[in-house]
Amino acid sequence: MALEKEYDFYKKNMSVIREKYLGKRVVIIGEEIIASYDDFEEAYKETAKLYEPGTFMIYPVPVNVEDEVITLSPFGI
Repeated sequence: MALEKEYDFYKKNMSVIREKYLGKRVVIIGEEIIASYDDFEEAYKETAKLYEPGTFMIYPVPVNVEDEVITLSPFGI
């Protein structure tokens, strides 16, 4: 599965990520958060300048856990 490592990293570290990045969009490559942004468009635009689309995952960290939906795609969105 594409981006499986990133997804697993997010799941394992969800509580710590939520504490630090609540309401942000985090960009994950491998087992590392490389950046965070306020919105998806900015996250994608800035990250795509440095990394090939499909090699990173952009994940929203919602304020309400009930709003959390995990969807994987080749573009990490």
